[in-house]
Amino acid sequence: MIRYLLDTHAAVWLLEGSSKFGDRARTAIEAEETIAIADISLLEIALLAERGKLELKPDLGTGLSAFAEKLLILPLDARIAADAVSVGLPHRDPFDRVITATARVHEMTLVTKDSTIVSAAVVETIW
Repeated sequence: MIRYLLDTHAAVWLLEGSSKFGDRARTAIEAEETIAIADISLLEIALLAERGKLELKPDLGTGLSAFAEKLLILPLDARIAADAVSVGLPHRDPFDRVITATARVHEMTLVTKDSTIVSAAVVETIW
């Protein structure tokens, strides 16, 4: 059973080996064989790269593919879409809504530093 879904920033920081990744979350996922991300995180990462906030080498397509190979990608489905529309987040960010709904539908803990998601308490989180 896969227990953890990484928010986009968590996935990037984990794969970069960044010290920004939460110690509690790092300890929790170290024992896991498979860690997941929502498919929409790939789009969010591509947009970050396009805006120059993240560098994928040697190019966007190759770097994004290499990134995706390290994680289980969970696809958007009807249950996730329906939950994303009604999830109790105080903002309308579609990325956060789909990521949160993906964790909820798959009954996973969301690895996130996002205080908006954490304080909404609509999904179990760890950081």
